Amino acid sequence: MNLIIINSGQKFFLKNCLNSLINTTNLVNFDIHVIKEREYREVTFNTILEGYTSQDILIFGDDIVFTKGWFEFLMANKKNGDIIGFSMLYPGTDKVQDTGYDLVKIDNEIILKPKNRGKKKEKIKKFNFRECDSSSGCALFIKKNVAEKIRSMPVNGMNRWGEFLYMNEAKKKGFKVIVLGHYLYHHGKSTKINPNKLLSSESYMLEQKMWRKIVKQYINKEQIKIQLKKVLSKKIRSILLSKKKILFYGAGTVSEFILKELKSELDLRFVDICSGLSEEKEKIFCGKKISFYKNVDFGNYDIVIVSVLQKEKVIFDLIKNFIDKKKLYYVAQETIGCLIKFGIKQYA
Repeated sequence: MNLIIINSGQKFFLKNCLNSLINTTNLVNFDIHVIKEREYREVTFNTILEGYTSQDILIFGDDIVFTKGWFEFLMANKKNGDIIGFSMLYPGTDKVQDTGYDLVKIDNEIILKPKNRGKKKEKIKKFNFRECDSSSGCALFIKKNVAEKIRSMPVNGMNRWGEFLYMNEAKKKGFKVIVLGHYLYHHGKSTKINPNKLLSSESYMLEQKMWRKIVKQYINKEQIKIQLKKVLSKKIRSILLSKKKILFYGAGTVSEFILKELKSELDLRFVDICSGLSEEKEKIFCGKKISFYKNVDFGNYDIVIVSVLQKEKVIFDLIKNFIDKKKLYYVAQETIGCLIKFGIKQYA
């Protein structure tokens, strides 16, 4: 079996990845190849598909950390899928990054939603595998017959969605995509260092336009079975309508929904938006000009709300020395049935 590790050029990640591979499996099971990342991930993936289809293929990004029993778990469930991914944890934690991804319609917008993101691993019911629309592209097992049938992935995945588009095409051809209930650690950095911001930025404003093109070209909307609706808690409504001076940190789906939901009630003179992404500086978002966080006087605000889900701690560490912690809040998300409820919590 070919085992391929994509080297993004970050020595620390590659070393950790290889060490964890050595410590968790018998290397005689594989023909191991370390391949340098090409211009972007879709090009790299297609290079792999061109040269390594004589056997089943295992493909890993170098930002993966293997965990004990991963290969045995894969082999025990090999018969259950044609493209097989792994569940992911945030490094050094028991917090789930995803247990696969599903196409979901939320308020008529189609997204690729990570299942169980942010939950504690122990809170999730154990499972061997589940069918999904995609899994993390940084850890994939692809059977030989799939690779022979689908020889390449679309290159317009923009270094983000190429693997999903490959799995989407596989499903259309009758192959089965599953994610395993075995967890690896995933740093999520291998595609984020590309100097071309169009290929690496985490900006929602950039990604939104790209994703909508993907949806229009590749996704059959009629096949989407999961439909959800966003709602706001009474507490977050009360705080935002209190006429206090409020700063949102984050110009993404969460802050966009909140501001649009309260558009007819909210006085935007009391609201500002900042971002940690330099490419968003001075851009207009929901009628407000985005400030770069280093240029913000946090003392001018009664409340600062971090609206970037799962990155609260990183952002808190950036700004906690510039603001009274009593003024610092973050948006919390809870899924209840078919509702995604946004609440608000104070920084502890």
